[in-house]
Amino acid sequence: MLAFYLNGLSRILHPERNNQTAAERILGNLSRSNLGTQHSETTKSSAIDSFSVTQNISELLSPACGMTEEEKSSYMAKIMAKLKSGKRLTAEEMRFLQAENPQLYQQAARVQSMRDSLEARLSSCSSREEAQQTYADALTHIGGDDPMKEYIVAAYDDAMKDFQKSDAYRSLPETEEDAKEKDKETGNNN
Repeated sequence: MLAFYLNGLSRILHPERNNQTAAERILGNLSRSNLGTQHSETTKSSAIDSFSVTQNISELLSPACGMTEEEKSSYMAKIMAKLKSGKRLTAEEMRFLQAENPQLYQQAARVQSMRDSLEARLSSCSSREEAQQTYADALTHIGGDDPMKEYIVAAYDDAMKDFQKSDAYRSLPETEEDAKEKDKETGNNN
């Protein structure tokens, strides 16, 4: 009884020692698992134990491992703000979305892919005028009823701003006519 009291007192004095990280909790669950032990148990309990191990490993590998609900909400808000501003999501942010909100992950992946496509088209432009036209064309091809329209427009805007800051854009002639003149001078006949 005295040990119990001291243990309780220790928990009150040092509450941080009682807080296990998600990894410690999962490893503790796995160590109590019957998987791999030789017991004459039914197949049913073995299947449940196997599911528990799989679930614990999946939780451990999740990007949200160790996050509280408040931290998950905060991280999701950060990702949503980044999407709304058109910024590119990191691989870690995409994995988080994939684990926590698969539907939003698919939409975000589509937005990122559309941005990549625009960036590739911009990089092959031969004049600033053509780059502006490519950007305008991309905007007109966004469906009016697309649920991610706001995010796609923001991604396109950000991609265009990034391109305009690049050396490749600065080295482009202003118009198509200037580009043709430049090609004639250098001997390139496109």
